[in-house]
Amino acid sequence: MSSRGILKTYIESARKLSIYGGEDGWDANTWVTTTLRSPITIAFCELRTHGRKPFVPMQEPFLEFAKAYVRHNQYNKERVPIKSLLLALRFVYAALKELHSVPDILKVDGSVQELVFEKLVAWYGSKRRRSTHYIGLELMSLYTELRKQGIHPALPHWQSPWKSDNRSSSMTPSAIAWRKDKTPDDRKLATVLVAFELAKTDKDQYWSSLALLLAFASSRGGELVDLREDSLIDEHYTDRYGRTKRRVGLRWFSEKGFGANVKWVPRLPSSNGNETQESRLMDMVVQAFKRLLRLSEPARKAAKLAYDTHGTVYPIHELCITSKNYPQDRVLNDMETAHAMCRTANLDRTGRQFWPNIRASRTYSGWHLPCFKDGNPTYQDIAQADYQKFKNKLPHWPHTSNSGRVKVWESLILHQWNQFHDNSFKSVYPNSYCLITTTQLCNQLSGKWEKGEKTMFSLFDRLGLTMDDGSPIQLVSHDFRRWHGTRGRALAFKGLSEHRLRMLAGRQDILQNDAYDFNTPEQKAAQYRQLIGISSDNLPLHKRLVVGTPIYRHELLGRALGVHGVPQPIQIGEFGGCTHSISEPPCMKGGDCLTCSEKKYIKGAPGCLERLREAASHHKAEFDALEAWQKERDQLGVDQWMTYNVIRYAIAESLVRQMEDPTIADGTVLGVDEHFDPSPLKVNLMAKGFEVPEKSQDSVTQEINKLLGMVEGA
Repeated sequence: MSSRGILKTYIESARKLSIYGGEDGWDANTWVTTTLRSPITIAFCELRTHGRKPFVPMQEPFLEFAKAYVRHNQYNKERVPIKSLLLALRFVYAALKELHSVPDILKVDGSVQELVFEKLVAWYGSKRRRSTHYIGLELMSLYTELRKQGIHPALPHWQSPWKSDNRSSSMTPSAIAWRKDKTPDDRKLATVLVAFELAKTDKDQYWSSLALLLAFASSRGGELVDLREDSLIDEHYTDRYGRTKRRVGLRWFSEKGFGANVKWVPRLPSSNGNETQESRLMDMVVQAFKRLLRLSEPARKAAKLAYDTHGTVYPIHELCITSKNYPQDRVLNDMETAHAMCRTANLDRTGRQFWPNIRASRTYSGWHLPCFKDGNPTYQDIAQADYQKFKNKLPHWPHTSNSGRVKVWESLILHQWNQFHDNSFKSVYPNSYCLITTTQLCNQLSGKWEKGEKTMFSLFDRLGLTMDDGSPIQLVSHDFRRWHGTRGRALAFKGLSEHRLRMLAGRQDILQNDAYDFNTPEQKAAQYRQLIGISSDNLPLHKRLVVGTPIYRHELLGRALGVHGVPQPIQIGEFGGCTHSISEPPCMKGGDCLTCSEKKYIKGAPGCLERLREAASHHKAEFDALEAWQKERDQLGVDQWMTYNVIRYAIAESLVRQMEDPTIADGTVLGVDEHFDPSPLKVNLMAKGFEVPEKSQDSVTQEINKLLGMVEGA
């Protein structure tokens, strides 16, 4: 088949795709995305400076190919960065027109590719920019598609000269300055908590509550629309150690592929076990949720009524001057109409009639103009105008977003028109339902400036909160993610894994964690600075755990490594390290490590003491419950479970006491004696009558014997 025939088949197959209106929508020169969270307009026009040149559609035959290429690219999964793809098509179109007069995709060759590059440089300048980098990638994809489909099998391979500028790791001056500007400030994040406590008005409580939810959840601002009125989890549960604890979380839906998950509110550190202090942030999240639930209730009711009645019933509100049972289809007079639409400023001095020319002015009548420009409306007419206005502002009606998970009347953050307007003279419109945008949220966190003048005060401005030097506090919704990505990386060695960090942020690709790490080189180096000038042989074991240097089996066993010995690294877990040799048969204990003599514990290891305390508490609670049961029923077999738990309690408690003993230095290796965990060889020898000598008891064994009552004076 000729290239012209292949191109025709390529276009015909695109026409049959259902995306963007299918066959009926093919002839339109502008399309709108259908599945993205924020709809994007796709315009098939010539190159133009935005807002300055008129819309000039592309000419045939290039227009047909451009539409086919866009449909094939967007059909399987609509992409957000469609702008760069469209610009690539427009530059190719411009080069074809200049060289060949007729914009035919079959005339693309090396000279066209070179002219496209020259036009890009002339348009954006010779300096490397993010826009030219993305357009260059789209051009490479376009040329590859032409070769792959057989439209231009011999088209020269073109390599984009604009390389990616990875500003998160680059050491160029511009990248360093960018990272410094984006590095989150702990004081600004703390101010969000202060603002939440100080907020008194509905407006400040609404915006501070949204900021608080983002501050703990490390989520995108646009994901707030998928919070439902029942998203809060506030419950008490019994952990695996028998303790009753409280946990608070939000059912969250992360866009960009990660999907649904529960984001649990962390417990505050440095509280010395004080439950009230530990759960302080949980209390604040619950309070923020309740505030949003209260503030969104009127809008949720209006949205539900509009959906159920298809906008045919108007809820007669408090500002209306008619009776509550006034017929929906009866015409209203001027005064009744103005009060129903909350536009009483349009009445003349008598307060009974509209000013002249009001019915022809959209400036004063807004979206209500069509329903009363030719005469006074009924309540039903006003309801229809409201329905069209607010439904059209929600592109995924009746859902809040493209996820399709939350109905508009279930949204936690729904609000009414003018409910939080800066102008106190603007009245709230009861029959309305709106969702916030990320831009509105950022304006509330940083204020809004136009031509050097502040046109909107931020949440912090209204509450009188500033930085220490008096400068204004300015945040954007993405700063919370940057803060988590930076502080989370700094705490990674304390148990916050890369996977956990990815899950909290709702990222599909774990490598994206790097893009949110704004720790300076000095901060990253500080984690390893303690190793400088210190030999690993002299560094205590518990400090080596913090730094991350390997620990070997012979070190935990307290043995010297032989001349021909091979160091065997130990994998350290929350309960210590296993010294079972890889040269021995696999372990047969199935994870029952607490009583295992091959398990070693390092005093001072992060988290080890707390885990042992939990284990001791759990087994003691189990033993006490079984003992109470056995005293009443004397059931067969329960005594074996009592023995099982009491031995494990004694071992865990003895290890806890040794770790709390100030006379035992940090870095000391502790473990269970083989007396409590005899090896198979020792068991066989004793069964055959051989006497196996006992080792001298260490402090842990002595403590276990006391707890089990196996020595005098216990």
